Amino acid sequence: MHDLLIRRATIIDGTGACEFAGDAAIAGGRFVAVGPRIEGEAVRTLDADGLALAPGFIDIHCHSDRYHLEHPDGEIKLRQGVTLEVVGNCGASLAPLTAERAREAVDHAVGGPGRFKGAVDWRGYGQYAAKVAAGRPIVNAMGLVGHGTLRIAAMGFAARPATPAESAHMERLLDEAMAEGAAGMSSGLYYAPGLFASTDEVVALARVVARRGGYYATHLRNEAEGLLESLDEAIHIGRAAGVPVHVSHLKAAGWRNWHLADAAVARIEAARTAGMDVTVDVYPYHFSSTSLLTVIPPWALDGGIPALLPRLADPPTRARIVGQITDGLPGWENIYHNAGWEKIIVSACATAEGRRLEGRSIADIARDAGRDPCECALDVIAGEGGAVSIIAGSMNEENVARFIRLPYAMIGSDGAPNEGKPHPRVYGTFPRVVRRFVRELKTLKLAEAVHKMTGMTAARLGLGARGRIAVGAAADAVLFDPERFADTATFDDPRRYPVGVKAVLVAGRVVLDGDAATGERPGTFIRAGAVD
Repeated sequence: MHDLLIRRATIIDGTGACEFAGDAAIAGGRFVAVGPRIEGEAVRTLDADGLALAPGFIDIHCHSDRYHLEHPDGEIKLRQGVTLEVVGNCGASLAPLTAERAREAVDHAVGGPGRFKGAVDWRGYGQYAAKVAAGRPIVNAMGLVGHGTLRIAAMGFAARPATPAESAHMERLLDEAMAEGAAGMSSGLYYAPGLFASTDEVVALARVVARRGGYYATHLRNEAEGLLESLDEAIHIGRAAGVPVHVSHLKAAGWRNWHLADAAVARIEAARTAGMDVTVDVYPYHFSSTSLLTVIPPWALDGGIPALLPRLADPPTRARIVGQITDGLPGWENIYHNAGWEKIIVSACATAEGRRLEGRSIADIARDAGRDPCECALDVIAGEGGAVSIIAGSMNEENVARFIRLPYAMIGSDGAPNEGKPHPRVYGTFPRVVRRFVRELKTLKLAEAVHKMTGMTAARLGLGARGRIAVGAAADAVLFDPERFADTATFDDPRRYPVGVKAVLVAGRVVLDGDAATGERPGTFIRAGAVD
C-alpha cells in the first residue's frame, strides 16, 4: 500500500521537459511510481485535477540562517512551495566559529549586533548542522561556509592581508567544515571583512573547496561600474582553483551601469565555452536589499562596528566619510551612487526609535529632520549600532528578465526574514517567478521556470535524488494551481503569503494542506556528500 497517491496531476518533473498528465505514488518518503495511471491503494489519496505537481522548490541563495534556529516551524518558505533552503551566502555563515570571536561572527552573519537572541552553543560546522536538524525544521536546510566567517575566526575585521598563519587557519577551518557537510564556500567581497581580502587569499581557500568536491558562490566585489572586472576576478578564482563558480544574484546595479548586462553575459558565456562550470542565480525583483553599512567607505570598517562607531562620533573622521560617500572612491561600489537617497529605504532597525523609520527613505527621514541625507544615514547607523537593513532601487526589470532566462540561471530569493518591513522577496520570490515571468511577461515557460527552481538547483548542489518527480527521488513536492499561483507581498505590506498553493510535501509527508500547516516537521539539515 502506498502512503500517498496523487491522481490526475499535471506533472512538471523538474527536468525542463514538457508537463504531462499522470499520477504519482509515494512510500517511505520517496516516489515509487510515476505514470499515466497508477493502480493500488493508499493511506491517503489527493485529487490533483487542474493542479500542477512539481518538485519542491529549492532556494539556492537565502539568508534564513538564524530563522532555522529561532523558528524551525516557520512557514514563510513553505507557503511558497520551497522545501530546501541554502544558507551561508554572501560570505556569512553561522559556522565554523572560534571561542574568541563567536558572537562577532554570528552578529556578522545575521546582519548586526543583537539580532540573534539565542545561545551560541556550537562551534564546528557539524555541531551547527546537528543543532538545526535537532530543531525539527519544517523544511530542509543546506549550507555553505562564509569566507567572511572564516576571516573573522582567523583575524577579526582587520583591513589587511592575511598572514601565512592566518591563511592556514582559515584553510583548516574550511576543510573541517566541508568534511562535516558544507556544500562549498561563499564570498561577499562587497562586504567587510571579505572586501579586505586579496584575490589570492580566496583562490587558496577555493582550492580547499575543489579538493572536497564543492562549489564557490560569490557576491561579486562590485556589481556596479566594476561588474565586468569583478566577474573576471570570480572566473579567475574558479580557473586557478579548479572549482565550479556560482555568481550570486547576478545584476547590473545603478542606472549608469545597466548597459553592462550584455557584456556581463558575454564574460560568463566565454568562460563556459572554455569549459568552466559557471552558473548564476537571480531574484525576480529590481530592488535589492542589504545593510546600510554598505554606504560606509571600506577603510572606515577596519575593526568592524566597534571601531566604526567612534569614527562616526569624531567630527574630522566623520567629515571624511561624508565626503567619500558623496564623491566615491575608485573601485568601491557605492550604493548611494547606485540608487540615490530617495530609493534607499530603511527596512529593519534594532531599536524602538529606529523602528519608526522603517518603510521610509533616507531622503524623507533627512527632510523631516532638517539634516543632510549623508549625515542622516550616519545618524541612523550610529543610533542602531550598525544593525540597519535597507531596500534599494538600483536595477531595471529588463535586465532581470535578461538574466533570469539564461539557461544556466536558477532562482534564489536572497531573502532575509528580518524584523521590520523586509523585502517582499522573502515571502514572494517563487510565486512571483510564475506570476510575473511566466504568465505576464512570458519570459519563461512554466516547465523552464520549475527547472530553474528545482532540478537545475539540485544538480548544482550535487543532490541527485532531489529536484525531480521520478521513481526513487525524494518526495519533496508542491501542488499548485498554475493559473493562480502568485505573490501578494508588496513593499508596503511585505508579510503576505502567496496564493495558489494547495499542498506541500517534505519527505513524503504533507506539511501544508491548503492554507494550514499540518504540524508535521520532517525537515533536516542535508549534509553535502551524504547519501541522499
